[in-house]
Amino acid sequence: MINKKQIIKDYKSQKQPAGIFAVHNIADNKMFIGTSKDLPAVLRRFDFTLKMGSFPFDGLIDDYKRLGDKNFEVKVLDELGIKDETEQEIDKELKALEEMWIEKLKHDGVSFYNKK
Repeated sequence: MINKKQIIKDYKSQKQPAGIFAVHNIADNKMFIGTSKDLPAVLRRFDFTLKMGSFPFDGLIDDYKRLGDKNFEVKVLDELGIKDETEQEIDKELKALEEMWIEKLKHDGVSFYNKK
């Protein structure tokens, strides 16, 4: 017999890939960039919120409506190798990784919806 409670418990105890993600406006070379401790879930959520027009940044939604979904890409920029780090250590590593990516992308001419 299948123990649903155990399956749910096992799933919740699995460490999901953490890292840096972006919603990239390819036409204008603008990005929304962020961090997540659960990349698969955040990618699905952002893809859905864009299509539903409920993204939290109006400028991005306006561009999405104007340019269409073919000009946008939701992607992982970098994954964090997680072993036995605490939540605070993961947060600190994600913040440092995000700052590194922001500097790199600025140097490559990217502008941001949510970062200066």
